[in-house]
Amino acid sequence: MRGLVDRLLERRGTDRDSGADALATLILAAKEDEAFRKRLVSVLRLPRLQREPLVRTAVDEMRLRGEPADVRAAFVTLSTEEGARTALDLLDPDE
Repeated sequence: MRGLVDRLLERRGTDRDSGADALATLILAAKEDEAFRKRLVSVLRLPRLQREPLVRTAVDEMRLRGEPADVRAAFVTLSTEEGARTALDLLDPDE
């Protein structure tokens, strides 16, 4: 996960600080990295009651490591039904 966050921060640049930018960057990173896309899609396909605690745990670990709030917010968005559906539509449109 640490390598992913580093790549997100690198791609995002320092001039952006919104969760929406971080979420867009997360989606782009997943589209470019097939292994990451598959892992993310498998998490997004989980039922809400499984997905939410998994994402919360990941976000808590990110907070402990001092990851930026907007990057954490991008992951939190994926725990919601709307966020998960939107990301799945972008990452796996044939589903």
